[in-house]
Amino acid sequence: MPNTRLSRDGRDDARLVKRCREGDAGAFEDLVRKYQDPVYSIACRMVGDREEARDLAQETFVRAFEGIDTFNTRMSFRAWLYRIGTNASIDHLRRRGRWRDVPVEMAVAAGDSASGKSGYGVVIELPGPETDIPENISVSNETSGFVWDALAELPNNYRVVIVLHHMEGLSYTEIGKVLGVPRNTAKTWGHRARGLLCEALEGVV
Repeated sequence: MPNTRLSRDGRDDARLVKRCREGDAGAFEDLVRKYQDPVYSIACRMVGDREEARDLAQETFVRAFEGIDTFNTRMSFRAWLYRIGTNASIDHLRRRGRWRDVPVEMAVAAGDSASGKSGYGVVIELPGPETDIPENISVSNETSGFVWDALAELPNNYRVVIVLHHMEGLSYTEIGKVLGVPRNTAKTWGHRARGLLCEALEGVV
């Protein structure tokens, strides 16, 4: 019986996950093709480096594949995958001393492998470093550096919300599921983040 709590797109993802668990390599390839661009985009915006983002996107899909049996198909696959990707970026920044812990549990029950192939031998192809990343915030080339510098200075939970909501278009409900916090908490972080950005960019953009 289909889960009516999920959108049609979510139910399609659940069917692909089911096929993947049954050994259908093509099903996982379909999930990779569907989500590789936003996963790469989130990683790039989190770490600020396109080569590092490519590696993190690879790692995200490997973790997802290795943890596919832990995924609850009654939940949103997109939120689950983005949570893995966000975790991968956070782990990366922590290793480099560029992440301050925030009071929110973001652990994911998935593996830590960073191989470029899944267990099915599926090669995960991601956008190259020359790929343009679309922006929802319209700024000139002259001021874009100020925007990214200001974003990097935000408290890290605030930065995650800005990336997911304003740049990737997730709702606060979806962000709450990604971060494991209530919707209103994610929304509050978003409002505070926008206020800090406005202060930092006053007179610049």
